[in-house]
Amino acid sequence: MFNRKITAGIVVLLIATTLACTIPVNFAPAPEVEEKIVYVEITSTPVQDDEVDSEPEQDTAVESDVVTINMDGPWTIWQGAAEQKLSIDFLQKGDEVVGNTATDDGHSLLFSGSISADGKSVAGIWESTNGTSGNFVMEFNDALNSFSGNLGGGVPFCGTRMGSSKPYPCLN
Repeated sequence: MFNRKITAGIVVLLIATTLACTIPVNFAPAPEVEEKIVYVEITSTPVQDDEVDSEPEQDTAVESDVVTINMDGPWTIWQGAAEQKLSIDFLQKGDEVVGNTATDDGHSLLFSGSISADGKSVAGIWESTNGTSGNFVMEFNDALNSFSGNLGGGVPFCGTRMGSSKPYPCLN
């Protein structure tokens, strides 16, 4: 009988311990969510003027934000010494332009540039996944639907909106 009491006590103790370990009990207060307030101050970059003009400065920032060309969308480009024909989609945000295209040799070219204030040209850098890179220039025609230019100063680079014929000369 004594063994039965001890066994029953041990069983009850094991059941109580098992239940106590499975019931979630939280004695700590719930953590408070801390709100962060971020203040952003918009400033402009100071321009150092070596000469003091007697005439007030004209605000040209508004003029530089106005871009007369929209390069967004598909274009056909010819690039390199062999003037390889490629399809590219340009994405434009303000006066910044980015385009990426795949070449026939399995690499890709990334063009990233800025449109000039008059909206008639783009200058920037190009990079290839084969490890080469350099500068590029695009000079647009009057209709703003094609350009002649160069990669690094002496390599042909030209393009048109899809469906137009190749500009001549390609190298500018």
